[in-house]
Amino acid sequence: MSLISLLLLLPIPVVAWYPSLPLGPRLHSGSELRAEYLYDGEVIGSSGTIGSYILHSLNCRQDPDRLLPYEQHQYQLAFATPRGLAPGCLSRQNTPIYACIPSSSIRDVWAATVPNRRKDLVFLCNCIPSRHLSFLNEESGDEATVATLHFGVLKKHVPKVSCSPGSPPTVVYGRHANTLAKLLENDNVPVTVAESGLELQAAAVKKLAWSSLMWLLCHDVGFNDKPLSVKDVHTLHSDKLQKLVEELMPALKALGVETWTTEELGSFQSTWSTEEMMIYLERYSMSISGGNITPNRELAMKEIYERNGLILSLMDEAHMSNSYHWELLRRVTGKELVNSMTTTNDAAKLNDENACNSNWMEYSASNLSFLTHKQATEKISGTVQNKSALIIGAGIMGSSIAYHLSLTGVNVTVMDTRTNLLPGNPNDEIDPGTATSSSFAWLNANDKAPLSYMQLNLLGMESWRRHNLLKTFPTWSGSLIRRSRCDRRESTTNLGSPYYSCIGPLTLEEAVELEPGIDWVSQQEEQKEVQEDIFYYPQEGHVNPAEAVKALRLAAQNNGVSFQQGVEIHEITRDSNGCVIGIKYSDDASTETKFFEASTVIVAAGSNTSSPFLTGANIPLKYEPGVIAYAKSQCEATNIKTIFVDTISQSHILRRSDGTLVIGGGQLIVGGASTLGTSSNVNSDTNNDEIVGAAMLETAAKSIKPLEIPKVNANTPVRTTKANRPMPVDGLPIIGFIESSPSLYAAVTHSGITLSLLLGELAAYEVYRSLVSGSHTALLRILDDYRPSRFDHD
Repeated sequence: MSLISLLLLLPIPVVAWYPSLPLGPRLHSGSELRAEYLYDGEVIGSSGTIGSYILHSLNCRQDPDRLLPYEQHQYQLAFATPRGLAPGCLSRQNTPIYACIPSSSIRDVWAATVPNRRKDLVFLCNCIPSRHLSFLNEESGDEATVATLHFGVLKKHVPKVSCSPGSPPTVVYGRHANTLAKLLENDNVPVTVAESGLELQAAAVKKLAWSSLMWLLCHDVGFNDKPLSVKDVHTLHSDKLQKLVEELMPALKALGVETWTTEELGSFQSTWSTEEMMIYLERYSMSISGGNITPNRELAMKEIYERNGLILSLMDEAHMSNSYHWELLRRVTGKELVNSMTTTNDAAKLNDENACNSNWMEYSASNLSFLTHKQATEKISGTVQNKSALIIGAGIMGSSIAYHLSLTGVNVTVMDTRTNLLPGNPNDEIDPGTATSSSFAWLNANDKAPLSYMQLNLLGMESWRRHNLLKTFPTWSGSLIRRSRCDRRESTTNLGSPYYSCIGPLTLEEAVELEPGIDWVSQQEEQKEVQEDIFYYPQEGHVNPAEAVKALRLAAQNNGVSFQQGVEIHEITRDSNGCVIGIKYSDDASTETKFFEASTVIVAAGSNTSSPFLTGANIPLKYEPGVIAYAKSQCEATNIKTIFVDTISQSHILRRSDGTLVIGGGQLIVGGASTLGTSSNVNSDTNNDEIVGAAMLETAAKSIKPLEIPKVNANTPVRTTKANRPMPVDGLPIIGFIESSPSLYAAVTHSGITLSLLLGELAAYEVYRSLVSGSHTALLRILDDYRPSRFDHD
């Protein structure tokens, strides 16, 4: 029996299996996997030191006692909230939203958060509650959670807490105080759960004193002298520190009893003595690397109004200019800056109602709420009456934009060079488009860089899980990736990353349990000279792109979208002011050139988007050919349950629900910065598709475990599709208006299947807003890094 025949005869699985968390492969029945889910927490500012520690602690801690029951969680407990997404729409009600942010951003984050989730915000920042959080009384009483942190984070490869037993306790107060305390106590951080808001206020003021005074004394040295450590200050200049404390104690006492919650003054009392403050300052200093640290001068200068300026604002102005604090500020910072720090300085008014710069709009894409730029929040009075949009390209991206734009009431037309865009009968096959039909259709964020692009793909996966029309289409099978041990990408990207679930390296027994259809033993014997590792990504899945495109087109057609096939676009047409007003084209019905008028033209033509006659702009794409082979046995026999990617033999395999094996060869291109410099998927220059497909099947067959089953016809046909896949030169999506006029829009990307629903909804929203407002200012922040304008300088 030939290897191809053997490959076509493998049995179909009836049960899929999934591990629980990226903390060890405990296996569970696939029936336990929820079709829709939300995470059990979010982290804002996850790329910072505190944020990265919190996210890592939630997702990567190998402590089984901390795991929730399986039915209560998914593979990641917490999601890193990407820039441009409204916090609160990824996690469950009543679960923490950890805001690891500067105190100056508190109001911005509050305004950006989904309103009914603001009570779940947990602020981990150096703030004075009475000055930064007093507005909470008006919004949600005392429900938000606040912490005064007394630990550091050493961030190398894995964030690690720096804290000594003698450290002052981190003080937490609010709705999720006990949850946060338990999280920190797992790393032996001393924690006190405050009984009142005033207790937290007192702790925050003490820390303010440390951050305001220690940096001044550390940097009060000669111009060419090395700054002191905090240990040096306590050892050599304790007299100067005490002088400062005694001088500022009245201001600190006044600040310490400012209320910011609904409790009455007097529910908490502190001695607020100089001696107590001195003990606290030394304990905190010595708890951070044994006191061998020097506070950052640049950061202190940047935050000087919130630190020293706040204390100065509470002092008697008559005595301020003669104070030792004032003298130090002049010496360390310079006279000009100090002269601007007065009791009336607006920078010290941290309660300013106009401090919020963020803008949140009730715009939802697949139940994900997105932020817009400030100018986009202005009310618009126009309508879409008599407004029209022409979409060039009917692949999955163009079809997604068409469907989502049709929901707004805009008159939409889609044109494509290909035919068979719509089925005559529900069961008829359609042509999904060149690139779409040649996609492996892997729904993932695997190995994608930079972080913002990986997060965009994670949101793309979320859109598939939540989408009202297509959420039942994907198969969330998980992915198994076999790598050579010398390939260290796992150690620098996904493995151990709190942003993405990865289990492994797996033992051979674990790999067999997850995927018994792969012949793991034979592979190891064949590649004895290669040390390999196997990793499992439980969140990933795949979809039949032709079926998804058909559903999008039919739904769009039902909403009034017109599809014109067999169309050849000749040029974009502009008016005397240079604004796009339509296109010139011809079609199968006539060779005569025709004019189609449109208020907006959207170019979603895949690799053809860069054609000068379509956009007239710089849309630089790489040449990235790829081939996919398909095989389907009449008895629908195969044993592959997961997506299997073998980077050693350069083969990748998945099985669709109808039994079709989808096989790719060569290096898999994933998009993003990690794509740059890679080779194409497979050599597609040959004209013999059958030979190419047979070679890919032969390679894939070596991975399949042979079974004793009856023979079938060895000449079962092999189908292949090939295309020049759309790949921007920097690997990142190109999406947005491509000139100052709001009438020409482009949307092209690799990872088009993963991103199609998300970007389709976002593009439709931006186009709709531009049609109604007459401008292109309705720009979503999540797309800032992907605008066509980034190539304007080339």
